[in-house]
Amino acid sequence: MTDVAFKDTVADFNITIEQPVKQHLICSLESQHIAVLLAPSGAGKTSLFNAIAGLSQCLGNIQVAAEPQERLPTYQRHIAYVTQSALPFSGITVAKLIKLVTQQQATPFDVSWAIEPLGLSDKLTTPCQQLSGGQKQRVALLLAMLKGAPLLLLDEVLCGLDQTSKRHCIAVIRHYLKLANAAALVACHQFEDILALADSTLLQLKQGDNQVWQAYPVESGLRHYQQAGLSSEQQQAVKAVRSASEFVSTFSATVIAHHYELGLSEYQVGQQRCFTRLNAHHTELQTVSLMLRANRVGLAKNALCQSSFVNQLKVQIEHIKEVSWQGEKGTLISVRLPTHAGAHLINVWITHLSYIQLQPQLSQTWYLIGKADAMHCSGRYEIVSD
Repeated sequence: MTDVAFKDTVADFNITIEQPVKQHLICSLESQHIAVLLAPSGAGKTSLFNAIAGLSQCLGNIQVAAEPQERLPTYQRHIAYVTQSALPFSGITVAKLIKLVTQQQATPFDVSWAIEPLGLSDKLTTPCQQLSGGQKQRVALLLAMLKGAPLLLLDEVLCGLDQTSKRHCIAVIRHYLKLANAAALVACHQFEDILALADSTLLQLKQGDNQVWQAYPVESGLRHYQQAGLSSEQQQAVKAVRSASEFVSTFSATVIAHHYELGLSEYQVGQQRCFTRLNAHHTELQTVSLMLRANRVGLAKNALCQSSFVNQLKVQIEHIKEVSWQGEKGTLISVRLPTHAGAHLINVWITHLSYIQLQPQLSQTWYLIGKADAMHCSGRYEIVSD
């Protein structure tokens, strides 16, 4: 695929939705681009998808593949929508359902390549009612791709899948976008899924009585989203605690080597190195995102003795904020980690007692400490053959 094709604009949105949440979306999506919506439950993500798909009313303009969509009925729009609902079929096998939906398309898109990576090869003769929730979601994705639409709307499409199934599902989505010269809008809640899927994020920001979706790069989008969750005065205590415990940071790293005998992967982070659990699906010298949770790492004033592949990354303290976790008073400390792609802010949660003992101060140099299993790697999952 040429660079020119990759930069083609696939979809443009300038729409306002009044019910049940008043919200406004202005954005453009290029070919092979995935934008992930970041907003809590009840913020109107599904309502937004329903409006774009033509299932509910909205004001404004929706253009997909250079054609206006807002006045077209749902079935005529250049849009394929995978909802959170289970397949509304019971007394039919997966193969017969695929055939039925194929016959409804004027020019069905070839999705035979996706059946095996979606784990459906041995499910074709299975009645739909016997499928698990995750299998139904994968069948729904397969059926949506049959339309060959240049825009996919994916509402929690990875929900209920194990990590292997998620990896394969993401690879299928990416491959479809490449083959169909398409783009996708995605709603999901798991930060690991967001990092593996997103090329950009859309955050919902309050402007007067309206909620406006604003585009951000992935890393800064996640950071703004989580900071908003921690600082919002409207958050209930239990939600604030949950946000603190799940506070996620990311930083870029380069794959150096895979140590299969140890079950570890090694990465270059600026002038430093670190380890994660084995991620053999990434190739050497590939740039990836490493993710860690605030409560899985710690801080030390001095470097520790090397042992058991404990990661020690030199950082500088940038911000200190009091945040509770699981009912325990503590402190969220943001530290600056230099990488080849620039400095990244990493968040570390420590107990109140640890804070009193350590007495970290702004601008001081410390060491970020964490075992290999405290860091997780996300990245592009690809289907190699066309």
